[in-house]
Amino acid sequence: MPLPAYIKNAIRMLNEAGYEAYVVGGAVRSWLLGTEIHDYDLTTSATPEEMKQVFNEFKIIETGIRHGTVTIIFRRKPVEITTYRTETGYSDHRHPDQVSFTRSLKEDTARRDFTINALCYHPKQGIIDYFGGVQDLQNFLIRTVGNPSDRFQEDALRICRAVRFASQLGFRVEEETEKSLLQLTPTISLVSQERITAELIKTVSAPYFKVVLKEFRPVFEQIIPELQEYQEPQWSGIYMNLSLCPSSDSSLRMAILLDPLNDSERSDEILRRLKFSNSDREAVLSFLKNRNIPLSDRIDIRKAMNRVSVPFLLYLDFRCARDSRLSKTELLRHYQAVIRDDDCYTLKQLDVSGKDLQNLGLKGSAISVGMHTLLNAVMENKVSNQRDALISYLRSLSS
Repeated sequence: MPLPAYIKNAIRMLNEAGYEAYVVGGAVRSWLLGTEIHDYDLTTSATPEEMKQVFNEFKIIETGIRHGTVTIIFRRKPVEITTYRTETGYSDHRHPDQVSFTRSLKEDTARRDFTINALCYHPKQGIIDYFGGVQDLQNFLIRTVGNPSDRFQEDALRICRAVRFASQLGFRVEEETEKSLLQLTPTISLVSQERITAELIKTVSAPYFKVVLKEFRPVFEQIIPELQEYQEPQWSGIYMNLSLCPSSDSSLRMAILLDPLNDSERSDEILRRLKFSNSDREAVLSFLKNRNIPLSDRIDIRKAMNRVSVPFLLYLDFRCARDSRLSKTELLRHYQAVIRDDDCYTLKQLDVSGKDLQNLGLKGSAISVGMHTLLNAVMENKVSNQRDALISYLRSLSS
């Protein structure tokens, strides 16, 4: 496994001090799958205090030192290192009541969620696999470490994580794991909304979202109870729209998921309850609020570009997926013409300013009304976007 120099250095320093150290989890999984590695987490037999002694010449951030995690900064590169530990008691179905340090790698990996995340790697020893994670990767399988019911009852977020990994990797969830997952789906309500939504966004934007939406619909209905109102034809429409829409943008896919509600205000309430960021919430609503505006010619394209707050080509994907009567080729031709000819579709592009209208005697809100009136007239080809023509047009309206 190719490791960055600073990761090799961290492992070497711990080993030379007499401690075990391994790369663990996602980095090992990604390497075996041949996908991009985003970060490297290390696990070690050294306690936090022992790590602080080993890395005393480096900047140390006591990230979660109570639970055995410290972050070492190697030339501006943060490395999160966690002491081997065991966990007992999960009274809140999320966090362990007690964490104890151990010197056993096997005991540490036994507390992890899925076999494919319990893999460890050492530059000299190679892969350490106590629970069959390599074979599960080869079989495209998501399986819990140990009893699935125990794993999901310990931490209900693991239900969302299992679905998310299936959506990202296209893996099948092992039979007993799936059975326990579906039985314990109601316990998702015990997890903080922020953590649920973080997993939901990753799941929705992943390559196999449509597949997991079909297979694990009860999970999504638990997260968003309003989805239980949908009838089968509406679900079929969602699956069809997901198939027709080439984009994996999370806001677009959330719009497809909420579209059958046909109620932007309810959708807004759902997104607020899910604690979507303001920007993500506004993006979803931009799709939904403009789902039925006219879209046929160049004038419509200008007006749509003015209204939507998401990239217009994403909006076009959304509209063409849900309405087979629209010709994407034709609409793209109009869009390209708007861009090519620098058509005016925003207030900033108008060849007059609020100051010009103020000089004409307009005051207060009348200036805004006047600017928008001119913009609409330009977009509708009623007047050219030239200062003298715009001022003359506005004067003609008031005469």
